[in-house]
Amino acid sequence: MPFRCPHCEEEIDEGARFCGACGRPISATAIRSVNPSSAETIRVSPGPWKAPAPAAVEASSLAAARARTAVRPAAQPLENLIGRTLNHRYLVEDKIGEGGFGAVFRGKQIATGREVALKILHPHNVSDQTIVARFRREAEACSKLRDPHTVTTYDFDETPDGILYLAMELLRGQSLHHVQKAQGPLGVARVLAILDQVAASLAEAHANGIVHRDMKPENVFIETRDGEDHVKVLDFGIAKVITDESSAPALTAVGQTLGTLEFMSPEQLRGQKLDGRSDLYALGMMAYEMLTGALPFTSAKSPIDIINFHMRQAPPSPSSLNPKAAIPPVVDAVIVKMVAKDRDKRFADAAALREEIARAQRVLDTSPDRFEAYRLAAVIGATIALVAGLLFLLHH
Repeated sequence: MPFRCPHCEEEIDEGARFCGACGRPISATAIRSVNPSSAETIRVSPGPWKAPAPAAVEASSLAAARARTAVRPAAQPLENLIGRTLNHRYLVEDKIGEGGFGAVFRGKQIATGREVALKILHPHNVSDQTIVARFRREAEACSKLRDPHTVTTYDFDETPDGILYLAMELLRGQSLHHVQKAQGPLGVARVLAILDQVAASLAEAHANGIVHRDMKPENVFIETRDGEDHVKVLDFGIAKVITDESSAPALTAVGQTLGTLEFMSPEQLRGQKLDGRSDLYALGMMAYEMLTGALPFTSAKSPIDIINFHMRQAPPSPSSLNPKAAIPPVVDAVIVKMVAKDRDKRFADAAALREEIARAQRVLDTSPDRFEAYRLAAVIGATIALVAGLLFLLHH
Protein backbone atom coordinates (compact mmCIF):
# COMPACT_ATOMS: atom_id res chain seq x y z
CA MET A 1 0.00 0.00 0.00
CA PRO A 2 1.49 3.42 -0.92
CA PHE A 3 2.13 6.06 1.73
CA ARG A 4 2.51 9.83 1.55
CA CYS A 5 4.98 12.19 3.20
CA PRO A 6 3.23 14.21 5.94
CA HIS A 7 5.22 17.31 4.94
CA CYS A 8 4.73 17.53 1.17
CA GLU A 9 2.16 14.79 0.49
CA GLU A 10 4.39 13.05 -2.08
CA GLU A 11 4.20 9.26 -2.27
CA ILE A 12 6.93 7.40 -0.34
CA ASP A 13 7.78 3.81 0.51
CA GLU A 14 6.65 2.37 3.84
CA GLY A 15 9.48 2.60 6.36
CA ALA A 16 11.32 5.32 4.42
CA ARG A 17 13.55 7.47 6.62
CA PHE A 18 13.53 10.47 4.29
CA CYS A 19 11.11 11.80 1.72
CA GLY A 20 12.63 11.63 -1.76
CA ALA A 21 10.79 14.80 -2.82
CA CYS A 22 11.27 17.29 0.02
CA GLY A 23 14.22 15.67 1.80
CA ARG A 24 12.63 15.93 5.25
CA PRO A 25 13.03 13.07 7.74
CA ILE A 26 10.26 10.58 8.46
CA SER A 27 10.60 9.59 12.11
CA ALA A 28 7.68 7.72 13.64
CA THR A 29 5.66 10.18 11.60
CA ALA A 30 1.98 9.97 10.81
CA ILE A 31 2.02 9.08 7.11
CA ARG A 32 -0.99 9.54 4.88
CA SER A 33 -2.07 6.12 3.61
CA VAL A 34 -3.88 5.87 0.26
CA ASN A 35 -6.80 3.54 0.94
CA PRO A 36 -8.04 1.66 -2.15
CA SER A 37 -11.60 2.07 -0.89
CA SER A 38 -11.05 5.87 -1.06
CA ALA A 39 -11.65 6.26 2.69
CA GLU A 40 -8.43 7.95 3.75
CA THR A 41 -6.94 7.16 7.15
CA ILE A 42 -3.68 8.10 8.79
CA ARG A 43 -1.29 5.22 9.34
CA VAL A 44 1.55 5.73 11.80
CA SER A 45 4.65 4.05 10.43
CA PRO A 46 7.14 2.83 13.06
CA GLY A 47 10.23 5.01 12.75
CA PRO A 48 13.75 4.67 14.04
CA TRP A 49 13.55 7.40 16.67
CA LYS A 50 10.59 6.63 18.99
CA ALA A 51 8.01 4.00 19.79
CA PRO A 52 5.19 3.53 17.28
CA ALA A 53 1.99 5.50 17.75
CA PRO A 54 -1.41 3.80 17.45
CA ALA A 55 -1.93 2.00 14.19
CA ALA A 56 -4.46 4.42 12.73
CA VAL A 57 -6.21 7.67 13.52
CA GLU A 58 -8.89 9.56 11.71
CA ALA A 59 -7.90 11.90 8.85
CA SER A 60 -9.24 14.87 10.80
CA SER A 61 -6.43 14.42 13.36
CA LEU A 62 -3.64 14.82 10.78
CA ALA A 63 -2.48 18.19 12.11
CA ALA A 64 -2.33 16.91 15.67
CA ALA A 65 -0.42 13.81 14.61
CA ARG A 66 2.13 15.92 12.77
CA ALA A 67 2.57 18.21 15.76
CA ARG A 68 3.22 15.25 18.07
CA THR A 69 5.96 13.87 15.82
CA ALA A 70 7.66 17.14 14.86
CA VAL A 71 10.20 16.95 17.69
CA ARG A 72 13.02 14.43 17.31
CA PRO A 73 15.05 13.10 20.21
CA ALA A 74 18.40 14.87 20.47
CA ALA A 75 21.39 12.86 19.25
CA GLN A 76 24.25 12.32 21.67
CA PRO A 77 27.27 14.68 21.62
CA LEU A 78 29.70 13.79 18.86
CA GLU A 79 32.63 13.41 21.24
CA ASN A 80 30.84 10.39 22.75
CA LEU A 81 30.77 8.52 19.45
CA ILE A 82 34.37 7.26 19.43
CA GLY A 83 34.33 3.50 19.87
CA ARG A 84 30.69 3.16 18.89
CA THR A 85 29.42 1.17 15.90
CA LEU A 86 26.84 2.93 13.73
CA ASN A 87 24.01 0.68 12.54
CA HIS A 88 26.23 -2.39 13.05
CA ARG A 89 28.22 -1.30 9.98
CA TYR A 90 30.79 1.39 10.83
CA LEU A 91 33.12 1.60 13.82
CA VAL A 92 33.84 5.22 14.81
CA GLU A 93 37.50 5.78 15.62
CA ASP A 94 39.29 9.13 16.14
CA LYS A 95 38.05 12.56 15.08
CA ILE A 96 40.04 14.14 12.22
CA GLY A 97 38.16 17.38 11.59
CA GLU A 98 35.22 19.52 12.67
CA GLY A 99 33.25 22.54 11.49
CA GLY A 100 29.94 24.24 12.14
CA PHE A 101 28.10 21.78 9.89
CA GLY A 102 29.46 18.55 11.34
CA ALA A 103 32.55 16.54 12.20
CA VAL A 104 34.61 13.97 10.33
CA PHE A 105 35.85 10.81 12.03
CA ARG A 106 38.18 8.09 10.91
CA GLY A 107 36.23 4.85 10.85
CA LYS A 108 36.15 1.27 9.67
CA GLN A 109 33.56 -0.65 7.70
CA ILE A 110 32.89 -3.72 9.83
CA ALA A 111 32.04 -6.12 6.99
CA THR A 112 35.13 -5.41 4.88
CA GLY A 113 37.66 -3.84 7.25
CA ARG A 114 37.95 -0.89 4.85
CA GLU A 115 39.00 2.43 6.37
CA VAL A 116 36.46 5.20 5.79
CA ALA A 117 35.83 8.81 6.70
CA LEU A 118 32.55 9.27 8.58
CA LYS A 119 31.02 12.72 8.15
CA ILE A 120 28.52 13.16 10.98
CA LEU A 121 26.01 15.99 11.31
CA HIS A 122 26.21 18.02 14.51
CA PRO A 123 23.36 17.20 16.94
CA HIS A 124 22.18 20.81 17.01
CA ASN A 125 21.71 20.66 13.21
CA VAL A 126 19.64 17.47 13.21
CA SER A 127 16.42 19.35 13.95
CA ASP A 128 17.02 21.83 11.11
CA GLN A 129 15.12 20.39 8.17
CA THR A 130 17.00 22.51 5.63
CA ILE A 131 20.40 21.34 6.86
CA VAL A 132 19.23 17.73 6.92
CA ALA A 133 17.98 18.11 3.35
CA ARG A 134 21.34 19.56 2.27
CA PHE A 135 23.15 16.72 4.00
CA ARG A 136 20.98 14.24 2.14
CA ARG A 137 21.51 16.15 -1.11
CA GLU A 138 25.27 15.88 -0.67
CA ALA A 139 24.94 12.12 -0.40
CA GLU A 140 22.72 11.95 -3.48
CA ALA A 141 24.97 14.24 -5.52
CA CYS A 142 28.19 12.42 -4.62
CA SER A 143 26.66 8.98 -5.16
CA LYS A 144 26.30 9.82 -8.88
CA LEU A 145 29.95 10.75 -9.33
CA ARG A 146 32.70 8.29 -10.19
CA ASP A 147 35.54 10.48 -11.44
CA PRO A 148 38.87 9.58 -9.76
CA HIS A 149 39.25 13.23 -8.75
CA THR A 150 35.97 13.33 -6.78
CA VAL A 151 35.88 11.96 -3.26
CA THR A 152 33.93 8.68 -3.25
CA THR A 153 30.79 8.38 -1.12
CA TYR A 154 30.00 4.84 0.01
CA ASP A 155 26.91 5.15 2.17
CA PHE A 156 24.39 7.48 3.84
CA ASP A 157 22.18 6.53 6.75
CA GLU A 158 20.78 7.46 10.15
CA THR A 159 20.96 5.60 13.44
CA PRO A 160 17.86 4.88 15.54
CA ASP A 161 18.84 7.69 17.93
CA GLY A 162 19.09 10.32 15.19
CA ILE A 163 22.75 10.36 14.13
CA LEU A 164 23.01 11.29 10.44
CA TYR A 165 26.23 10.23 8.73
CA LEU A 166 27.98 9.86 5.40
CA ALA A 167 30.58 7.12 4.89
CA MET A 168 33.21 8.38 2.46
CA GLU A 169 36.62 7.58 1.05
CA LEU A 170 39.35 8.23 3.62
CA LEU A 171 41.93 10.61 2.14
CA ARG A 172 45.54 11.04 3.20
CA GLY A 173 47.16 14.35 2.51
CA GLN A 174 46.27 18.03 2.94
CA SER A 175 43.74 20.49 1.67
CA LEU A 176 44.93 22.89 -1.01
CA HIS A 177 44.45 25.65 1.57
CA HIS A 178 47.04 24.05 3.87
CA VAL A 179 49.42 23.35 0.98
CA GLN A 180 49.31 27.01 -0.07
CA LYS A 181 49.73 28.20 3.50
CA ALA A 182 52.79 26.01 3.99
CA GLN A 183 54.43 26.46 0.60
CA GLY A 184 53.31 29.84 -0.72
CA PRO A 185 52.85 30.36 -4.48
CA LEU A 186 53.01 27.11 -6.45
CA GLY A 187 54.88 26.52 -9.69
CA VAL A 188 53.10 27.10 -12.99
CA ALA A 189 53.30 23.47 -14.13
CA ARG A 190 51.98 22.25 -10.78
CA VAL A 191 49.10 24.72 -10.84
CA LEU A 192 48.07 23.64 -14.33
CA ALA A 193 48.09 19.99 -13.24
CA ILE A 194 45.91 20.78 -10.22
CA LEU A 195 43.49 22.86 -12.31
CA ASP A 196 43.19 20.06 -14.85
CA GLN A 197 42.32 17.47 -12.20
CA VAL A 198 39.75 19.72 -10.53
CA ALA A 199 38.25 20.44 -13.96
CA ALA A 200 37.99 16.69 -14.59
CA SER A 201 35.92 16.29 -11.43
CA LEU A 202 33.74 19.28 -12.27
CA ALA A 203 33.22 18.08 -15.86
CA GLU A 204 31.57 14.90 -14.62
CA ALA A 205 29.53 16.76 -12.00
CA HIS A 206 28.29 19.31 -14.53
CA ALA A 207 27.45 16.54 -17.00
CA ASN A 208 25.21 15.10 -14.26
CA GLY A 209 23.54 18.46 -13.75
CA ILE A 210 25.39 19.23 -10.50
CA VAL A 211 26.94 22.65 -9.81
CA HIS A 212 29.27 22.61 -6.81
CA ARG A 213 28.69 26.28 -5.81
CA ASP A 214 31.42 26.37 -3.15
CA MET A 215 34.72 25.77 -4.91
CA LYS A 216 37.56 27.02 -2.69
CA PRO A 217 40.97 25.73 -1.54
CA GLU A 218 39.45 24.07 1.54
CA ASN A 219 37.35 21.87 -0.74
CA VAL A 220 40.27 20.59 -2.80
CA PHE A 221 42.39 17.85 -1.24
CA ILE A 222 45.92 17.01 -2.36
CA GLU A 223 47.31 13.50 -1.92
CA THR A 224 50.77 12.42 -3.05
CA ARG A 225 50.80 9.39 -5.35
CA ASP A 226 54.01 8.23 -7.04
CA GLY A 227 55.59 11.54 -6.15
CA GLU A 228 52.90 13.62 -7.87
CA ASP A 229 49.80 15.53 -6.75
CA HIS A 230 46.55 13.61 -6.90
CA VAL A 231 43.57 15.91 -6.47
CA LYS A 232 40.19 15.17 -4.89
CA VAL A 233 37.23 17.57 -4.91
CA LEU A 234 35.23 17.55 -1.66
CA ASP A 235 32.02 18.81 -0.13
CA PHE A 236 29.05 18.92 -2.46
CA GLY A 237 26.97 19.90 0.58
CA ILE A 238 25.41 22.96 -1.09
CA ALA A 239 25.57 21.58 -4.61
CA LYS A 240 22.64 22.53 -6.82
CA VAL A 241 21.11 19.74 -8.87
CA ILE A 242 19.90 21.49 -12.00
CA THR A 243 18.71 18.61 -14.19
CA ASP A 244 15.17 18.74 -12.84
CA GLU A 245 14.75 21.81 -10.70
CA SER A 246 10.96 21.60 -10.82
CA SER A 247 11.04 18.49 -8.61
CA ALA A 248 13.97 19.42 -6.38
CA PRO A 249 13.26 21.02 -3.00
CA ALA A 250 14.15 24.70 -2.76
CA LEU A 251 16.74 24.92 -0.01
CA THR A 252 17.32 28.66 -0.31
CA ALA A 253 15.03 31.63 -0.61
CA VAL A 254 14.76 33.46 -3.91
CA GLY A 255 17.85 35.61 -4.40
CA GLN A 256 19.71 34.03 -1.48
CA THR A 257 23.32 33.01 -2.15
CA LEU A 258 25.41 30.26 -0.66
CA GLY A 259 29.14 29.89 -1.03
CA THR A 260 32.32 31.70 -0.08
CA LEU A 261 32.49 35.39 -0.95
CA GLU A 262 36.09 35.48 -2.17
CA PHE A 263 35.33 32.90 -4.88
CA MET A 264 31.77 33.77 -5.91
CA SER A 265 30.91 34.48 -9.52
CA PRO A 266 28.97 37.66 -10.39
CA GLU A 267 25.84 35.65 -11.20
CA GLN A 268 26.07 33.81 -7.89
CA LEU A 269 26.29 37.10 -6.03
CA ARG A 270 23.19 38.28 -7.89
CA GLY A 271 21.31 35.15 -6.85
CA GLN A 272 20.77 34.15 -10.49
CA LYS A 273 20.37 30.66 -11.86
CA LEU A 274 23.79 28.98 -12.00
CA ASP A 275 25.48 26.56 -14.35
CA GLY A 276 28.93 25.00 -14.44
CA ARG A 277 30.58 28.22 -15.57
CA SER A 278 30.10 29.61 -12.07
CA ASP A 279 32.35 26.84 -10.71
CA LEU A 280 34.93 27.69 -13.39
CA TYR A 281 34.94 31.31 -12.19
CA ALA A 282 35.63 30.15 -8.62
CA LEU A 283 38.37 27.86 -9.89
CA GLY A 284 39.92 30.82 -11.71
CA MET A 285 39.98 32.78 -8.44
CA MET A 286 41.71 29.80 -6.83
CA ALA A 287 44.27 29.83 -9.66
CA TYR A 288 45.22 33.43 -8.82
CA GLU A 289 45.95 32.42 -5.24
CA MET A 290 47.92 29.33 -6.27
CA LEU A 291 50.09 31.25 -8.76
CA THR A 292 50.60 34.54 -6.94
CA GLY A 293 49.99 33.80 -3.27
CA ALA A 294 47.05 36.23 -3.16
CA LEU A 295 43.61 36.81 -4.58
CA PRO A 296 43.29 39.52 -7.27
CA PHE A 297 41.58 42.06 -5.00
CA THR A 298 44.51 42.70 -2.66
CA SER A 299 43.39 46.29 -2.06
CA ALA A 300 39.92 45.26 -0.83
CA LYS A 301 39.26 46.44 2.72
CA SER A 302 35.73 45.15 3.20
CA PRO A 303 33.26 42.60 1.82
CA ILE A 304 31.71 45.39 -0.23
CA ASP A 305 35.07 45.93 -1.97
CA ILE A 306 35.27 42.22 -2.79
CA ILE A 307 31.75 42.21 -4.18
CA ASN A 308 32.54 45.30 -6.25
CA PHE A 309 35.56 43.52 -7.72
CA HIS A 310 33.54 40.45 -8.68
CA MET A 311 30.75 42.52 -10.18
CA ARG A 312 32.58 45.35 -11.94
CA GLN A 313 36.37 45.39 -12.00
CA ALA A 314 38.27 43.90 -14.93
CA PRO A 315 40.46 41.03 -13.71
CA PRO A 316 44.22 41.70 -13.82
CA SER A 317 46.61 39.18 -15.32
CA PRO A 318 48.19 36.90 -12.70
CA SER A 319 51.66 37.84 -13.97
CA SER A 320 51.01 41.50 -13.14
CA LEU A 321 50.30 40.58 -9.52
CA ASN A 322 53.50 38.58 -9.06
CA PRO A 323 56.15 39.37 -11.72
CA LYS A 324 58.69 37.18 -9.91
CA ALA A 325 56.58 34.09 -10.59
CA ALA A 326 57.39 34.25 -14.32
CA ILE A 327 53.85 33.34 -15.34
CA PRO A 328 53.76 32.88 -19.15
CA PRO A 329 51.21 34.77 -21.29
CA VAL A 330 49.50 31.53 -22.31
CA VAL A 331 48.69 30.85 -18.63
CA ASP A 332 47.59 34.44 -18.05
CA ALA A 333 45.13 34.04 -20.91
CA VAL A 334 43.62 30.84 -19.46
CA ILE A 335 43.06 32.35 -16.01
CA VAL A 336 41.68 35.68 -17.23
CA LYS A 337 39.17 33.86 -19.44
CA MET A 338 38.04 31.73 -16.50
CA VAL A 339 37.09 34.83 -14.49
CA ALA A 340 35.38 36.89 -17.19
CA LYS A 341 32.47 38.87 -15.71
CA ASP A 342 30.18 37.73 -18.52
CA ARG A 343 29.87 33.96 -18.24
CA ASP A 344 29.34 33.70 -21.99
CA LYS A 345 32.94 34.88 -22.38
CA ARG A 346 34.32 32.14 -20.13
CA PHE A 347 35.06 28.62 -21.27
CA ALA A 348 31.85 26.93 -22.37
CA ASP A 349 32.41 24.06 -19.95
CA ALA A 350 35.06 22.23 -17.95
CA ALA A 351 36.00 20.07 -20.95
CA ALA A 352 36.86 23.17 -22.98
CA LEU A 353 38.95 24.44 -20.06
CA ARG A 354 40.85 21.14 -19.94
CA GLU A 355 41.62 21.39 -23.65
CA GLU A 356 43.12 24.85 -23.15
CA ILE A 357 45.09 23.68 -20.12
CA ALA A 358 46.50 20.83 -22.22
CA ARG A 359 47.52 23.31 -24.92
CA ALA A 360 49.26 25.50 -22.34
CA GLN A 361 51.06 22.47 -20.96
CA ARG A 362 52.33 21.56 -24.42
CA VAL A 363 53.61 25.10 -24.95
CA LEU A 364 55.41 25.06 -21.61
CA ASP A 365 56.79 21.53 -21.82
CA THR A 366 60.56 22.03 -21.77
CA SER A 367 61.44 18.73 -20.13
CA PRO A 368 64.66 16.88 -21.21
CA ASP A 369 62.56 14.01 -22.54
CA ARG A 370 60.68 16.38 -24.84
CA PHE A 371 63.91 17.96 -26.08
CA GLU A 372 65.31 14.49 -26.68
CA ALA A 373 62.21 13.57 -28.65
CA TYR A 374 62.60 16.71 -30.77
CA ARG A 375 66.30 15.95 -31.32
CA LEU A 376 65.58 12.35 -32.29
CA ALA A 377 62.84 13.45 -34.67
CA ALA A 378 65.20 15.98 -36.26
CA VAL A 379 67.93 13.34 -36.70
CA ILE A 380 65.49 10.88 -38.25
CA GLY A 381 64.12 13.58 -40.56
CA ALA A 382 67.61 14.59 -41.66
CA THR A 383 68.58 10.97 -42.29
CA ILE A 384 65.49 10.38 -44.42
CA ALA A 385 66.22 13.53 -46.41
CA LEU A 386 69.85 12.46 -46.96
CA VAL A 387 68.88 8.97 -48.14
CA ALA A 388 66.27 10.42 -50.47
CA GLY A 389 68.89 12.79 -51.89
CA LEU A 390 71.35 9.96 -52.52
CA LEU A 391 68.71 7.84 -54.22
CA PHE A 392 67.81 10.76 -56.44
CA LEU A 393 71.47 11.23 -57.49
CA LEU A 394 71.93 7.51 -58.15
CA HIS A 395 68.93 7.44 -60.49
CA HIS A 396 70.06 10.53 -62.37
